[in-house]
Amino acid sequence: MIVRLKTLLVPILMAVAVSTVAPLILTLPAEAQRIEDVAVTGLKLSAQNFHIGASKDLRFVFSVDDTNLLNKLLTVKNSVIRISLGARVTGGDKEVRDLIANPSLFVATDSVDFSTQTLLRKPDGQFELTASSGDLSATAANGPTSGSQNNLKKIEFSGPGIYPIRIESLINKVVRANATSFVHREEPSTRLEPMPINLLVTIDSANTLQLDGSHIVDDLTRQKVSQLVSLLELDGPLVSTQVSPQIVDGLSKSKNPADQELLARLTDAISKTNLVANTYLAFDPSGARKTRHEKEFLALVDLGKSSLSSRFTSNVADSDVWIARTPLDQSGVDLLAESGYRSIVMLPAAGAALGAFDNTARPYRLVSGEKTLSLYVVDPTYVAQLDDEKNNSFIAASAIAAQLLAQRSKIESDGGTPSLKRTVLASKDGAVLNSNLLHEILLILKRVPQQISIQTLDNLPEPRQDAYKPNLRVKDISQFETRMNEIDLLRADLKKLDSTLDQNSATWATWNERLMVMSSDTLTTTQREEFAEQTRNELKALRTAVTLKEGTTFTLGSRKSQLRLDLKNSSTEDLMVQVKLESPKLEELKLDRSVAVVEVPANSSKELVIDVVVKSNGLFPVYVRIYTADGSSQLGKKIEVSARVNAIAGLGQVVSGVALLLLLTWWAAHFRRKYRTQVSEEQSVLRSDT
Repeated sequence: MIVRLKTLLVPILMAVAVSTVAPLILTLPAEAQRIEDVAVTGLKLSAQNFHIGASKDLRFVFSVDDTNLLNKLLTVKNSVIRISLGARVTGGDKEVRDLIANPSLFVATDSVDFSTQTLLRKPDGQFELTASSGDLSATAANGPTSGSQNNLKKIEFSGPGIYPIRIESLINKVVRANATSFVHREEPSTRLEPMPINLLVTIDSANTLQLDGSHIVDDLTRQKVSQLVSLLELDGPLVSTQVSPQIVDGLSKSKNPADQELLARLTDAISKTNLVANTYLAFDPSGARKTRHEKEFLALVDLGKSSLSSRFTSNVADSDVWIARTPLDQSGVDLLAESGYRSIVMLPAAGAALGAFDNTARPYRLVSGEKTLSLYVVDPTYVAQLDDEKNNSFIAASAIAAQLLAQRSKIESDGGTPSLKRTVLASKDGAVLNSNLLHEILLILKRVPQQISIQTLDNLPEPRQDAYKPNLRVKDISQFETRMNEIDLLRADLKKLDSTLDQNSATWATWNERLMVMSSDTLTTTQREEFAEQTRNELKALRTAVTLKEGTTFTLGSRKSQLRLDLKNSSTEDLMVQVKLESPKLEELKLDRSVAVVEVPANSSKELVIDVVVKSNGLFPVYVRIYTADGSSQLGKKIEVSARVNAIAGLGQVVSGVALLLLLTWWAAHFRRKYRTQVSEEQSVLRSDT
C-alpha cells in the first residue's frame, strides 16, 4: 500500500495550530534519515526533469547497481522508493554548495513513497517513476487534502525557486541508498533579466615535435581533443573554444591514422563554435615584455592566426580576447593592449594571483595607458565540480545549474542587476574532462533564457569605466629570462652558419622549429635540454664537416708554386667555406675571393688551388684554417700540413739553362765548321780547273 506523507499544514490551519507544525516536520525527516553504515552509492540517478512548471510532473529514471540491494528491493514486500523535497534555497549558490558538501543539511518538507514492486522498469533495467507536483497556495485554496487525494502522490512546492530533492531506496523503513539532486520550480510568465554565462574550453599547447623532426601526439592530448570534439558536435554554438595551433599542427603532421581521423572530426566541429585565437604555443607576455622579446611574442601571435586560418577555413578566430593561463602583471597587460587585445579572461591559475574575490561575476577592468581592457575571471567555485570526471553527469549538471540559478536569484534579491554580472565556467586547465557533464549543463540552462543567457566570447561588452580594477602583482620572470637567454645564445651560434649553410636547407627549418618549441612555457626542463643538446651536436657536426687530411706533405717545384688542397665534406649539406693559410715561410698569398671561398658538395670533395711564394727552400709547416664563407667564424680546428721546396729543384733550372746554352754554342760551331769545309772544297775545284 502506498503511503502519502505530508509534512506541511496548509496556511489556513497554521494560524490555529502552529504549535503542531514543528513536530510534524521533524518526525518525517527523522525516519528518512535513518541511513545504515552501508554504501549509499548503489542508486544512480540518470535522468530527471530539472525545470518544473506549475502542476507539472516530476519524472525520475534511476538504476540500482548493487545486485544484492536490487534483489531485496524486488522481493522484500516493505520496499519503497521515496521522493523527498527539501526547503527552497534562499541563500544563493553558497547554500546549494553547502547542501552538496554536507547532505545532512537536507531536511525534507514533503515526500511521497512508491512501492518498488509496482514501479515501471525500462528494457535496460532502469526504474522510472513519475510524481505529480503542485503549490501550497493551490492546496490552501482547496482546503485540506483528503485521503483520496493522497493517492495522487503530489509533491508540493512553496513557490518558484531552487529546491533540493532526494531519491531514496528503503527496506523496512531503513534507507539503503540515495541520491540528491535539485529542481527548479519556474514561473514562465515572469519576465526576468538574464545573467550572462560563458562556457570556455581550451586545450593548451602540448609539444608534439620529436628530436628526429617527426610529430607524435600523446594519449592525453588525443583524449582532450576527442572530448572537445564530442562536446562541440552537440553544443558548438554555445561554447567558446581555444585550441593550441601547435596541437593542430601536430595532428596534421602525425603519421598515426587515428590522428588524421581525429583532425577531420575537429575541423568539422570547429566550424560550429566560437573560435578564439592563440599564440602558436604558450608564451608569457609579461616575460616577453620584460626581457625584450616582444618580436618573438608577436611572431607567435601571427603564426597562431595563420595556422588556424589555413586549417579551419570555415571559421575566423576572434583575435581580441586573451586567455591567460598564468598570472599577468602590468608589463604583460601593456604588451597585450599594444597587440590589439580588448579583453582578458583568466583561467584559475591566473586568477588565483589576484587574490580571493567575494564575487568573480562582478565587472573588472585593467588599464594600460589610455586603453581599458575588460577582465573576466573563471569562477573558482565551479572548477572542482567540472574537473571531477567520475561525477554522475546528470546529478553534477543539476547541481551546477542550481548554483547558477540560485546565484542569479541572490543577486536580484540583494538589489543587484543580474545582466551586469558574468560567470565564466571552465575546468582547472580549460580542457573538457567530461563532455557529457558539460552537455547536460548547457541542456538545462538553455531552457531558461529569461534567467540565464548563454553567451560566447565574441560578444563581450565594452569595458566599463566604473568596473573594479584589481591590483596586479609583479611577476617573477627569472625562469623565463634564463630560458630565453639560453635560447638566444644557441640561436646566435646557429646564425654564424648563415653564410655557409643554404638558407633554404631543411636543417634551418628543423632548427628554427626547435628553437620555437624550446621557448614554450609548457616545455619541461628535460625536454628543453634534450632539444638543445641535439641541436648543438648537429651544429658541431656541420662546423667540423669540411676538412683535409692532417699531416699531408706537399712538394713544390719552386719557390713560386701552387698548393692544391683536397677539401672533404662529410655532411649531407652543401657547405660554402673560406680557406686561409698561415706559415712563416710563406712570403705572399695570392688569394682572390673567388678562389678563397669554395662550395664543397655534400658527402664529396673539392680541390682548392692556392698560389704561394716561399721565402726559402726546405721543409716547413703550413697551417690551414677553414672559416664560414663570410670569414667571421672558424669552423673546426686548425689543420697542419707540410710543404717542401728542394734546393736541387732550383739548381736544375740553372743547369738546364747552361745546357741549352752549350747546345746552342755546339750547334753554332758545328754549322760554322761545316760551312768552312764546304767553302774550302769549292775553292779547290776552281783552282784545278784553271
